[in-house]
Amino acid sequence: MNPLAYLLALNRLPRLSPGKLAHLLDLYQGDAAAVWTEYRRWPQLISISADAFADIQRSRQTISPQELYYEYLQSGVSVVTYLDAEYPPELRLIEDPPCVLFYKGRLPKPGEPALALIGSRHASGYGRQVAEILARDLAYQGYTIVSGMARGIDSFCHQAALKAGGRTVAVLGSGLDVIYPRENAALYRQIYEQGAVISEFPLGTAALSYNFPRRNRIISALALGVVVIEAGLKSGTLRTVDYALEQGKDVFAVPGPITSASSRGTNRLLRDGAKIVLSAEDVWREYQEAEKPKPQAAEAAGEEEKTLSVQEKELFTAMLLPLHFDRLSQISGMDAAALASWLTIMEIRGLVRQLPGNYYQAVVKKI
Repeated sequence: MNPLAYLLALNRLPRLSPGKLAHLLDLYQGDAAAVWTEYRRWPQLISISADAFADIQRSRQTISPQELYYEYLQSGVSVVTYLDAEYPPELRLIEDPPCVLFYKGRLPKPGEPALALIGSRHASGYGRQVAEILARDLAYQGYTIVSGMARGIDSFCHQAALKAGGRTVAVLGSGLDVIYPRENAALYRQIYEQGAVISEFPLGTAALSYNFPRRNRIISALALGVVVIEAGLKSGTLRTVDYALEQGKDVFAVPGPITSASSRGTNRLLRDGAKIVLSAEDVWREYQEAEKPKPQAAEAAGEEEKTLSVQEKELFTAMLLPLHFDRLSQISGMDAAALASWLTIMEIRGLVRQLPGNYYQAVVKKI
């Protein structure tokens, strides 16, 4: 039988956490069939209560690895497991790595920069506007936007990233064949066509409330940092922040009116040391130096670029990543009129292109 059949069966067992299952797989050197058949040894190998083990034994009798494998083959979804080389490396580093990931679309490639944008299901008009601006501008910067496809802030972020032509990843709190909320069916399709939808939950799993806190550790793990756009004091969004801190990820927060209950969680995060976000630049500049293209990229700009002055070359190099007009003015020292004139000339020469949102980027040509 295909080894995947046993992993799918193990993934179905209740009260066996992903971390404990990963530990068992490590102990058996990845032999999922042996883990499944030698279940009586588990209490000797992992910490598990008598009640939990009894539940596992009862459930095991109702599960057929072969039937689960056939169900998977007919589902039209893809799967990657803890034992596969294609498994996202960021997830191997967390305490409770999911052993099976179902997905549609394309999983993020190793090293592909991603940021998690999250917030309340009950978004205010302010929250929606901020979510759309940040997701759009970060997508323009080349970041994959990771969120949970929930109502409110999550959905607005996915939609804005897609509209900007960027990649986005939705981590679900249900089986991959259970779209929740139902009104997001069209968004679900758009996401996997332009990114990926993923879930650790077996096919057919309902969108149960206790699934969502668990899936949040995957959202934070896949990202360089977590941006909280809007959240109340008791928002489930803050659980993602807890995971991010445990995983050593950056935490950003958008300030809001002190009179708004929807911003009390984000304002408290700022009080407690989260990094303030007033624009997308406040987020991506944290990673700009680490991700800046190699110096030789600027040298590959062609003969046209060689005619630039020293100051213009410095500005051109800074624009290898998109920069807002106001930021360009600060860097160059030019006033708005002079900078606008220079950018127009650079566009005519084919050295610079204007992006939506008043951003500009150098056009790198091959010699």
